[in-house]
Amino acid sequence: MTKKDFQFLIDTKKELEFDFNGITYSLNYGKDNYGKDVIIFGRTFEGKSYEDLGTLLNTAKIDNKFFREIIEDL
Repeated sequence: MTKKDFQFLIDTKKELEFDFNGITYSLNYGKDNYGKDVIIFGRTFEGKSYEDLGTLLNTAKIDNKFFREIIEDL
């Protein structure tokens, strides 16, 4: 998957579930306590909220690697 493909998923609020090294991760969407849209990404049922794609790509990690570094391997 390219970063552009991932951007499309975020822009269109498409959900995603994938396995990486035997662990299932998911991409979902929700609202924070102030009603602002957030991206929820991480292990299934353990996702962390991110305010935007840039924050997700710059801080989300999978197996101690930044998600942005492994996105092409999905």
